[in-house]
Amino acid sequence: MRRCVLALVFAVSSVEAGCHGSSTAPTPTPLAAGRWAGGGACLAVGDPTCDLVIGCGHGQFPRPLVRSDGTFDADGSYRIEAGPVSIAPAPPAHFSGLASGSRLMLTVTPTAAGLAPMSFLLVLSGAGRCTVPCV
Repeated sequence: MRRCVLALVFAVSSVEAGCHGSSTAPTPTPLAAGRWAGGGACLAVGDPTCDLVIGCGHGQFPRPLVRSDGTFDADGSYRIEAGPVSIAPAPPAHFSGLASGSRLMLTVTPTAAGLAPMSFLLVLSGAGRCTVPCV
């Protein structure tokens, strides 16, 4: 009888571990830290945020997790500033991308009126911040 009870406890424990144990699905990983640049854009990826500079435009979003297929999505903000700097919060924007090794296709979709989505092919080019060419 004791063997039956032990066998039953082991069987239930095994099934429960299988239901709550580790999955075989790949775990998303953070976008590689560093400076990604190309096509007039520069993206500085750090913890906890990413800073994007495109001429006089700049955006910010949380460091995204890259799925096993290389894609990611993040919500943040994006604004173009020329002249006096606004103290109002930057308008929302959606950032999406496809990372493959040291290459990154980044799409910025601003919600501000008159701004169209923009895509950039970026290459991981080292560490550090992005400079702002527009003053």
